Order: sequence, then C-alpha cells, then structure tokens
Amino acid sequence: MRFTPRTGASRLAVRTAARHPGARVVRGSLRRHLALLTAVALVSAFGYLLLHPRTVRIQADGQDLTVRTKLASETALLDRAGVALGDGDRVTALRGDGADVLRVERARDVVLRADGRTRVLRTHAVTVGQLLDEAGVVVTGRDSVLQDGGLVPPTTVLDAQPRYVSRSARPAQRPEGVPLTVEVRRAVSFTIAEDGREVRSTSSRTTVAQALREAGVVIGPGDIVTPLLQSRLEPDMRVGVRHATMIVVSLLGHDKLVYTHARTVGEALTAAGIRVPDGAYIDPPAETAIVAGMSVALTQVVAADDVQYKTVFAGTVYEPDEDMLSGETRVVEGSDGVLVRRYVITYVNGEEAGRELVEEYYDPEPVDTVIYYGVAPEDEPTAFVTAPEPADTATPAGEFAGARTLNVWATWYNPASAGRPPGDPDYGRTATGVMVTYGIVAVDPNVIPLGTRMYIPGYGYGIAADTGGAIKGYTIDLGFPDGVEVDWATQWVDIYILD
Repeated sequence: MRFTPRTGASRLAVRTAARHPGARVVRGSLRRHLALLTAVALVSAFGYLLLHPRTVRIQADGQDLTVRTKLASETALLDRAGVALGDGDRVTALRGDGADVLRVERARDVVLRADGRTRVLRTHAVTVGQLLDEAGVVVTGRDSVLQDGGLVPPTTVLDAQPRYVSRSARPAQRPEGVPLTVEVRRAVSFTIAEDGREVRSTSSRTTVAQALREAGVVIGPGDIVTPLLQSRLEPDMRVGVRHATMIVVSLLGHDKLVYTHARTVGEALTAAGIRVPDGAYIDPPAETAIVAGMSVALTQVVAADDVQYKTVFAGTVYEPDEDMLSGETRVVEGSDGVLVRRYVITYVNGEEAGRELVEEYYDPEPVDTVIYYGVAPEDEPTAFVTAPEPADTATPAGEFAGARTLNVWATWYNPASAGRPPGDPDYGRTATGVMVTYGIVAVDPNVIPLGTRMYIPGYGYGIAADTGGAIKGYTIDLGFPDGVEVDWATQWVDIYILD
C-alpha cells in the first residue's frame, strides 16, 4: 500500500492524531464553529446592504441625477429613477467621488437603405462609416452615401438626436419618432459621347448634369447635351455632348461673344441672328471655316457728301492812277463772295475715316474794292509801278515837307515768299484780304496802324495793309508782285507818314 508523503502541518497532525486520539474530535468542532461565524457575517453584511441606503449618480439623456437607494439591482434602480432602457442601450457602472455612477448610453435609431433593402438599426456608431461597417455594407468606387438626402463622406458624424424618454426629457430638433436616414446609392455604368469620342463612365448621381460634372465634363454656353441635363441618369444610358465653338464678332465697334455649331462664318452670323448691314463687309469672308477663338469683324463703309460754304469778304486794293494827281483818290466798291467746297467723306463703322475735296468754286465770286490814288505831281507825273527812285535822305518838297518821319528797317516780300503754296486759295492774300503787290506794306500795328498811308524813298507810295510774325517794332516789309525783278536792298530808311 502506497502513501502520499506529507510535509509540514500534515505530518504534525498525523503524529498528533496518532499520539492523541481525542484531538480529532476537537478539530471537527472548531471547523463547525468557524463556518457558523462566517455565515453569520455574510448574513449581517447582506442585511446591512439591504437596510443601509447608498448614494448613486445616474447620468442619462444629458441629465445628472443623484439618488439615495437601498436597491442593489441596476435595472430596478434606473426604473425607480424614471430612466427607461431601450434595445441596444448600454449601462456602465463607474465609481465616482463618494458615490456609485450609472451611465446610460443610448443607442440611435438609424434607417439604412442599401442594395434594395431598408432596415432600422439600433447603433452606437459615431460616424456614417462606422454605421456601414456595423451593417456590413461596403462602399466602393463612385458609390454615394447620403445622410437625410444630402451627400456626405463616410467620416461624417451621424446627426441623430438622442431619444429622451425620462420625465425630464427635453424636445429634440428632429420630430420624435423620425429617425436619421442613411442611404447608399450604387454607381451605374453609362456612356459619354463627347464630340464624337465615346468613353464609359460610372456615377451614382441622380441627374445627367451631376454625372457629367463628376466625370469632369464641363458644359459651357451653347453646348448641346442629349438627353437634357436635368434628365434622370439611368443604367447603360448614352449621353451625347456637342461643345459649341466660341468666336468674337466685332459689330460696329462693339464685341460680342458667339457660341456656335456652324461650319462657316456666314452660317454662324445667321444662326446668331446678326444681320450684315448694307454697305458692310465681313472680315474674314463669310465662307471662311470656323476656328475656335477667331475674331470676325463687320465693317460698314458709307460715303457722303459734305458741302461747305465760306464767305469771302471783299478786300481793298490800292492801285496807282497815273491820270490822277498826288493826293487824289477814287473808290470803286467791290462785293463779298462765297467759296463753295464739296468733299466726299468716308465713314467706317460710323466714324469719319477720310475726306477728299472734289470740287471748289466761287458762287458768287468776290470783287475787291479798288482805291485808286494819284501818284504823279502836277508838273512831274510818275508811274507807281516804275522802278523805284534811289533812296534819298533829303526832305522831299511839297506835301512831304510837314509829314512825320520814322526810321525803320525795310525788307521786301512777294506772294511766293508769304508762306502759302500756289495751290492754296489764300495764296498771296494779306491779313486784310488784299493781294500782295506794289504799294502793300506789312507793318507792326502797334507802331504803324493798318490803313496808314506812307511814302518810302526808293520804293514809292505804300499803305499799311499786312502784318507778319517777323514784323515787330520798327520793321516794315515792302510788297512786290510775282514775276518782277526786285532791286530793293534791305536797309534802314526814313519813311514819311502821310495820314
């Protein structure tokens, strides 16, 4: 017979029992006594818990309630506090500061529509993606996720309001009983035929416009889309897109953008309702093929006559008369005339681009007033247009004896040197309207007033009838007609003022 070796207290007990048979009876009695004491302690502790109240904080539905209770059951305690539990609600027991804590975490009611099924889930998911993971719904590619009808990414926080059922519940923003809705819309395959080039694409969007935008197809002004953009996208649908070509039309100086499907410039203008005005031309021509971004100009050219009338006042001409004695005058009155000039004016897009003088005439022709004056003394007549006498510083006899004298610098000029070309209507005409000839003297009116009669030794009689930019102060310019030999030498000379 085998014995299991014993050690320590076991061997001592065996030896004690062998030596003292009465010890077994004492040990058994002691065990019964200890068991009785333990049972009494347990009953006392349980009674204490039943009879002694405890403090419990209940956190539920945004409320924090503190209660004193003798109940040990969590469910009974929540029910006594008016907090009802629903399917999926979680209760967590915590230990707080000086009190037990029961935290109630509500599950949310969410309606999930996916793959042809509609189900109501009770969930503690925080985001849309967590909800889909709990439901085993996989979103791939261009599938769309909608929360209450609006497109959202899976990371969006579920926007559901907690369901308050306690007596102190507050109103929810969403009507009670209307749960949050999450929908998964699967992408469908369709064909895009863009300007004759076909590609396959997928989209879960509702309309053709949304699907094209998701595929990166930009629809601009004048583009043609079939079916219409607002049409519902259907599986295996064929969507045709024809892009319009943009051109710039400049019409009478104003630019206009035209989006067209026409082949030529003329067809594009007709389709856009642009009428080419009479007398206008198109650049480039109407038969030119349309190219994106090209500029088309409509230029209108109009010719018109412009007739101008200019009054030509009669001038005064002084002519010597060899038959009249010095100091005598005779006046032959003239009359004003009208210079008629007719121009052809070219207008381009309403603005004058040029004018051409095509006709010029007088109607009537002006006639100068002629003042004849005597040039010869009674005993010694002298022709005014003969060669001037040599300069003489001596005082002439007769009427010049009492005349006022001025010492001036005397130059000479003729029509050719007066500054206007021979073809100019005012060629050879002076500031007073008379023609440059013998006897016409240009002066500075501040020194010698216009109309002043004078005698210039070496030249003869003259009248102040012209001015000039270079004639300043004591300077005069003696007139000569074209075609004669001028023998006047520019010099200082004493002249005689007769008026």
